[in-house]
Amino acid sequence: MVDWRMRYTLLTCIALAGCAGMTENECRVADWSQLGERDGITGNQPRIEVYAYQCGRYQVAAAEKDYLDGWWMGHAEFVRRADSMEGAQ
Repeated sequence: MVDWRMRYTLLTCIALAGCAGMTENECRVADWSQLGERDGITGNQPRIEVYAYQCGRYQVAAAEKDYLDGWWMGHAEFVRRADSMEGAQ
């Protein structure tokens, strides 16, 4: 099992790289659930509209349900961590 710190580090690196627009290849091979989870765990609002627009330029449809399912999972983890940090103070 992957250590949560390793996963968090990987997701953070991906998030920082995600500031640029998606390429055609990235749109075609995207793991929409993972993208959503990444956005949620870093505290971002859902960005499916941005991804849908970017990928629409290449006639690639974004998987909105998968993205939002992942976002809710990531957001729940973000809230859990924020609550635990608040309780530690």
